Amino acid sequence: MRFQGFEGEWDIKALEDVSEISSGGTPSRTNSAFWNGDIPWVSTSLIDFNIIYDTDERITEEGLKKSSAKLFPKGSLLMAMYGQGKTRGKTAVLGIEATTNQACASIVTKKDILDSLFLFQNLTKRYEEIRDLSNQGGQQNLSGTIIKGIKVSFPTLIEQKKIAAFLSQIDERIATQSKIIDSLETLIKGLNEKLLTQKIRFKDENGDDFPDWEEHELGELLYYDQPTKYLVNSTEYDDSYPIPVLTAGKTFILGYSNETHGIFSENLPVIIFDDFTTAIKFVDFPFKVKSSAMKILIPKKGVNIHYVFEAMKSIDYTIGGHERHWISKYSKIEIPAPCSEEQTKIAIFLSVIFEKIETERKTLKKYEQQKQYLLASLFI
Repeated sequence: MRFQGFEGEWDIKALEDVSEISSGGTPSRTNSAFWNGDIPWVSTSLIDFNIIYDTDERITEEGLKKSSAKLFPKGSLLMAMYGQGKTRGKTAVLGIEATTNQACASIVTKKDILDSLFLFQNLTKRYEEIRDLSNQGGQQNLSGTIIKGIKVSFPTLIEQKKIAAFLSQIDERIATQSKIIDSLETLIKGLNEKLLTQKIRFKDENGDDFPDWEEHELGELLYYDQPTKYLVNSTEYDDSYPIPVLTAGKTFILGYSNETHGIFSENLPVIIFDDFTTAIKFVDFPFKVKSSAMKILIPKKGVNIHYVFEAMKSIDYTIGGHERHWISKYSKIEIPAPCSEEQTKIAIFLSVIFEKIETERKTLKKYEQQKQYLLASLFI
């Protein structure tokens, strides 16, 4: 894919031929005179395919002078050379003048040859490729030498700027969409707190108050189904298979199975409870589970599971060791519960916002998919 009016072959150069590459440094933490100043200081935790406008930490002029930290200009491209998890290989653009730690490589392009935003989009597309360039060994890190040797294909500066501006518009859509979702999640968190503490109450159909709330143990509101008969046998997952395999942790859906037996499909929706971590998930679709540690919690008669799930999310519960937490502890925790009719009103009220959040997430996903398609189409 190319913009109309542009043609000809792209040049190919190593980054060291079209940019200046260096790394930063960290002033001594033991010297208070080096920290809490006015100079922004970037760590790799801030690098996430984004534009950095602010930092969590700042250093002083003295900290800059008496350390290996360097002040990089606005527009510099940063790459994480190492860091936790998926950090290595991520890129960002400085929207401010800032210093960095030694784990960040600064790439300042030669402006008459290579546009920094074009390079940012190019390296964003090549994230996995760049991670694979890491030093092999105990710690798979990037280095200044590796980054200098990265080859980049690029057209004329005019076409570079046109490509970068076009992709930046998609980035702005993604950023705006993310802010919308964050605002809705903040809203529902605040409403949830007020509803569960009865600062907001509903009236019945006659405009009268509902009865006072009562404390109930979770085990009085929910019963559990043993997951053993719903365990997946094969770990051969494929996105084309119909049945999701669940845990209750951050990786909620491990994959999809084609096993047609032992599928939980009745009494939906339910809550999945992880007996090891006490993580919970709300599930309203047929599924299988990966581990027997997953308790399937089903509402008893007259109990609104949406309400109970929201109440469970607010529980501050510290655990230790590998225990059967639902049976021994969690089922005995008390939560305030209104009558069935008020539970339903609360659940319906919150579900409207949940549905809005889900709609906005789907829109965000479409933007992200569009960005990936364009990255693949616009770059050689």
